[in-house]
Amino acid sequence: METLATDLQIAQIIIIRIMVSFVLGMLIGIERGISHKAVGFRTLSLVCVGSTGFTLVSIYGFQDVDTSRIAAQIVSGIGFLGAGAILHTGYVTKGLTTATALWVAAAVGMACGTGMFLLAFIITLMSLVLLWVLKPFKIHLDKMVDNDNEK
Repeated sequence: METLATDLQIAQIIIIRIMVSFVLGMLIGIERGISHKAVGFRTLSLVCVGSTGFTLVSIYGFQDVDTSRIAAQIVSGIGFLGAGAILHTGYVTKGLTTATALWVAAAVGMACGTGMFLLAFIITLMSLVLLWVLKPFKIHLDKMVDNDNEK
């Protein structure tokens, strides 16, 4: 039998996990917004918090069942959402990075939901490095490839 103290401890855990998820999702989303992408901080924060919510429901809402099944469905659902962000016209494909950002935000949310904050912080940090810090390097590489193709 659960006590009020246990309920309050669980509520505190849930609130902390959702708040951390919200902040990390916003950090990833702010980069996408600064880059003027269709999927920005609101969407990525919602994906992150939603993934955390589903993960928390699977942990605390069900007993004596395989809770990993919800995690598998989060991955599938976000893949479907990401597919909607990808546009393909002729030889040009756009939106892959944005779709991947959705997928990563879901992973961050799931990590927060399970209390794996170190993993969530590392994934967020690596994502920001790839999306923001290494962006000038990618632009330089693209110019080099374009110059080689023109020759």
